[in-house]
Amino acid sequence: MSITKQLTVSTSIKERANFNPIALINKKIEEESENAIGLSVVFIMVGTMIASISAALAIHGPINLFALLFSCITAMGANATAISQRPFKTIVWAFMINIIGNILLIVYQLM
Repeated sequence: MSITKQLTVSTSIKERANFNPIALINKKIEEESENAIGLSVVFIMVGTMIASISAALAIHGPINLFALLFSCITAMGANATAISQRPFKTIVWAFMINIIGNILLIVYQLM
């Protein structure tokens, strides 16, 4: 004796998890856009602090001109971006380039 039973299956389409770091950063920037003025001030302080450490290491001993120029240009460029009240997304990306680049330079100069 054969018994058959009808099965009903419901399927749903789920969105794939987005692991694109740029999209995640841009989403976080949009969430924090209300605090743009306060975060810009913090970015100026932290970015300038890290760049000054990198610049100090560049002139300690023999002068590393590339590190000195990169530190000064990225720090002042990011500060000018914040002070000129560019869109918050532009400010955040400028400071990310400044901070990440100068941290990598510090690690390079300490090796």
